[in-house]
Amino acid sequence: MDVNDVAGGTAPLITAVIPTFQRPRLLQRAVTSVLEQQGAPLKVCVYDNASGDETAAAVESIAVKDSRLRYHCHATNIGGAANFEFGLRHVETPFFSILSDDDYLLPDFYQRALAGLAAHPGAMFWAGVVLNVDMDGVIWDARMTRWQREGLFVPPEGFISMTGGMAPTWTGIVFRREVLDREGFPDPETRGPADLEYCLRLAARFSYVVEKHPSAVFSLNDASFSATQPMSAFWPGWQRMLRKFEADRRLDDASWKAALAALRGDATRMLFRRAANGIAAGRLGFARDAADALEADCGLANRARFLRAMAAACGHSTFAQRAYTWAYRLAERRIIRSRSQLQARYGDLLRSA
Repeated sequence: MDVNDVAGGTAPLITAVIPTFQRPRLLQRAVTSVLEQQGAPLKVCVYDNASGDETAAAVESIAVKDSRLRYHCHATNIGGAANFEFGLRHVETPFFSILSDDDYLLPDFYQRALAGLAAHPGAMFWAGVVLNVDMDGVIWDARMTRWQREGLFVPPEGFISMTGGMAPTWTGIVFRREVLDREGFPDPETRGPADLEYCLRLAARFSYVVEKHPSAVFSLNDASFSATQPMSAFWPGWQRMLRKFEADRRLDDASWKAALAALRGDATRMLFRRAANGIAAGRLGFARDAADALEADCGLANRARFLRAMAAACGHSTFAQRAYTWAYRLAERRIIRSRSQLQARYGDLLRSA
């Protein structure tokens, strides 16, 4: 199937770009969640990074029943970032969304997004609530529900609103295709936080719309690359992102200083949390590397010493490792209990794998 084919009838208004690699079962869930969207002519474009497994058959089983599905398989694995950009470069519809193969959309996402963008023709994207859900179907977070308001956001408010760990996940965003022409593509060299960097870059220049509507599910997987990646896979990307925003000033001086300070705070908190989680998971080398970065790059010597001490204790004592892990998981469970209203409110929207 050619990714550039257009199904008969009404021309598609929106494209779902789904890069994939060796997740045929989860991919079927993702594709189905898009095809079930109401209120907009659409197409789904799956870009297979040479999986070499049942992926093609899984897609074909759906495509024979629904001509809106397109499939392209690379002859060789071109890398995740290159596959992702390949998909974006083939977007021809006025709007598009980005969906990982292990995530899925919730009902009325496209309909609500397109209505919001129609009401605000100058806005470059619409963002809804994304539920962060673990493999047991437990909702850990839905950060957009904690935004102070909905509606139209313009620079600098739109940029600053995305700091403090509150940036929307692009799984729940519908973009105008125009952003690719005016701002380009996500920066592959930013690696781990490339999605965050792209959303921030757009928010610094364009207006966007927020609606607290449950729009998509982001799957939390302890075995995923994002959960097990080394420091080299994400921390240099954060540093690159900060350097780019320091050099590319798009807001007034006061707003830019406040935004950069908030981003640096986000980076240090993220690094410390990942290190603490790494110790609980027995990834002591990762925690030591994070401690070095906190001290050398962030000037947080006390936090670095704490992490090194915890890593050393867990490395020398099985009891210490078990005690630390127990305490860390207990704190996680308390956080989940504090957000139990999310499960009650959105739990019936979740799909099984």
